[in-house]
Amino acid sequence: MKARCLFVLFGIFCIVVSTQGQEWTRNFRIGMQLGLNIKADFKTSGTLPLSTKNPGVSGQQGDHEFDDGFVRVDATGNAGGTTSYWSAQNPSQSDGSTLTFHHADSFQSATSVNKTGDDSPYIGFELAYGGTIRRWGHSRLGWEFGFGYLPIDIKSSIRLSGTLNFTQWLDPTVTPTVPQGVVLPNLPYTGSPGGIGVNIPGNPTEDDHLSGPGTLTGTRSLDLTLYSFRLGPTYYWHFAPKWGLSASAGPALGIVNGDYLFDEIGTTGSVTTHPTGKFSNSDFIFGGYVNALVLYRLQDNGDLFAGVQFMSLTSSQFSRGGRSATLDPSGGFYFTTGINWPF
Repeated sequence: MKARCLFVLFGIFCIVVSTQGQEWTRNFRIGMQLGLNIKADFKTSGTLPLSTKNPGVSGQQGDHEFDDGFVRVDATGNAGGTTSYWSAQNPSQSDGSTLTFHHADSFQSATSVNKTGDDSPYIGFELAYGGTIRRWGHSRLGWEFGFGYLPIDIKSSIRLSGTLNFTQWLDPTVTPTVPQGVVLPNLPYTGSPGGIGVNIPGNPTEDDHLSGPGTLTGTRSLDLTLYSFRLGPTYYWHFAPKWGLSASAGPALGIVNGDYLFDEIGTTGSVTTHPTGKFSNSDFIFGGYVNALVLYRLQDNGDLFAGVQFMSLTSSQFSRGGRSATLDPSGGFYFTTGINWPF
């Protein structure tokens, strides 16, 4: 029913434009836009991929990235098979003779979890350009094209219980090779890339694939921009010497472009990982709008305005590897204020 009414309004508008286009008084306005009631539903289920780190090739010199540290090539090119450029974050990674690193592979969620996020208000801006088709005393019928730019950042925190799967990597070293006689430092520790300092072997090896009961906490968020376009007929009533009312309605188009980001902490026993990552999506969404403004005439070619707009648009989904979020702008309210120039 809603869609049918929008098409009827748009059809009437097109007919009027084609038959009454001889009189044109135009206007342009710009203002701040405040968006409310734009939500996102976050869902996590099944097996979630975790680490985006590259652990490298087992037993070979090179850059090895783990969730709780790294072993990288230093400025000497790992002369003598050792490197000063390494890091370990947790005291439990050292037993005095071996450094242990971990690479989180996946998290098997015990249940499917849903949560709705809404971090409004969101602040953007709106532009509108329009013209007059016909006048009747203090009122007139016209048309208007509008563009809105609204950055949106919605966060959700969900605690998951399940099974954490990870790979253990070992770097055996009783005493660092360079300089002689220096023992492993207390952890956490991050060494220098310059080749000077505590050196360890630069070729850690892949060990066991392990799993254990664990938790996954942290944040999941949508960081995106909503570009909205609308076109429809307008009605303006000059009800007082310096005051006017304007109303419009019609179809709307939205473009959603942005990222799903996750910043999580996975824990099982003494193993803690910090998986982070993102994936992107671009989408077209459709709907309609209703807009109302109050305008105050400052001078012949300048108005102040304030208004409210309701825009209902279809949803847009971000989904990958058990993580998903659905943007829901179907109940969006937008408050605007700014300057209007009639000419």
